[in-house]
Amino acid sequence: MDLRILLEPLSVRWMHSSQFAFFDRRYAPGPFHPDIDVSALSARFPSSGPREGISMETKRRPRSVLEGAFTLLDALVRHQGEAGLTQLANSCSIPKATAHRLLEQLTALEVVQRNENRYRVGAQAFRLGQSWQPYPRLLELARGELRRLTATTRASSVLAVPCDGHILIAAASLARPEDHLLFRPGSTVPQRIGRFCPVWQAEHELVAIEAAIRLPTGRAVGSIAAVLAPPQPLAALSETVARTARTLGAALVRKADTMSPMSL
Repeated sequence: MDLRILLEPLSVRWMHSSQFAFFDRRYAPGPFHPDIDVSALSARFPSSGPREGISMETKRRPRSVLEGAFTLLDALVRHQGEAGLTQLANSCSIPKATAHRLLEQLTALEVVQRNENRYRVGAQAFRLGQSWQPYPRLLELARGELRRLTATTRASSVLAVPCDGHILIAAASLARPEDHLLFRPGSTVPQRIGRFCPVWQAEHELVAIEAAIRLPTGRAVGSIAAVLAPPQPLAALSETVARTARTLGAALVRKADTMSPMSL
């Protein structure tokens, strides 16, 4: 007996139960009865359009568990290192139950600390962050240069590195208390062509004097910036900042040479 005859009743029942979704042009074609006119069925039973709740234009992928955990950590940083469950869930657009589960898992790993109904960044996150370097030895050497620059200029001084379309403040020596919210290490600043965004500077009534830290190859590994409120004499400050950046670039090369296996 022809196998197609045996399978035909089953295939017909299956097609009716799925409202001919099999023939929707959004799905790849599969095996079907050779006597069925697919084009005729498609015309008779047109596609109902995108499934409810799914945009055919965006089709955003579901948020992974890891992405959700880091979104909550980033929210903690934005809330000055401490926030409540509802506040974090709302700011991250995560269901409250999901946020609670993720935060408790992070607490068990000491990445987050819980104090009654408040959460804060934990000691394990601090230990992990201490190992990050935008370039080998750059943070270690920059901190001393930033302190000297601030003492000389009386301006807040920062080490800035590019990060995901923004400028990341990697280290800072701050002269004014009001600069702590904007330039604490780990914060980000809008950029334009790799420099502090002029519009952002105007909004905060600040001027950033910047100079790139370059290796002998010409590669820039970051920049030194002195940030102050106008009006201030900028000409002399520009040369001081540029000299600090050159000193730091030369120190990186010397440090690399002393650590080279050939020098041992």
